[in-house]
Amino acid sequence: MDRETGEIGIAGASCTFDVSGIASIVPGKGAIVVQAGSDYFARMEGVSLIRDGKGLTEILTAMKDERFHPERQQYGIVLLNTDDRPLVYSDTEITDWNGEQVGDDFAVMGNILPGEKVVAEAYRAFDENRDKPIAERLMLVLKVGEEAGGDKRCETQYARSAFIMVYQPKDGAILKLAVQGRKKGGKPAVTLLNKQFALWRKEEIKKK
Repeated sequence: MDRETGEIGIAGASCTFDVSGIASIVPGKGAIVVQAGSDYFARMEGVSLIRDGKGLTEILTAMKDERFHPERQQYGIVLLNTDDRPLVYSDTEITDWNGEQVGDDFAVMGNILPGEKVVAEAYRAFDENRDKPIAERLMLVLKVGEEAGGDKRCETQYARSAFIMVYQPKDGAILKLAVQGRKKGGKPAVTLLNKQFALWRKEEIKKK
């Protein structure tokens, strides 16, 4: 998130059919990701609590309720109206390699990766490009994550689906770019998403 502009963004890539189902943005408030087990009801619980103005710890505690099978989940929560760092939680039944790195206003997390390099390189790319808008930073992170190995189930395709979502308060809209349902062994989803992104950026520049 960008505390100055109020932008909130999420990006992801996976060897699953459509990875965008892990993510929700609550405009003006925050964002949440529920991956690995990707429990929909856990995510909706988190969204409801973000809307209600609850804090990070209270949201995470609610999402760790046994009905959501938290042992299978990897959670990420960011809130715009707090000075606290984002909160990330990984439980015991998540496939290796899994892990995360948390910065002041962003978090990078992953599972079923070839190693920690994917998260570390993605973290570095986001952190070292703070002069760029959120959407550009997220696209860069996905490209770096692909180059570092992506989802190990997809081998050299790296991902079958990928997405970027960014809430832009200046127009009250959520930008969403996505690639999904790519045949396994086909073109890498992040590469295809980058082409979409380049076209979107070209149109954005024309508007200015």
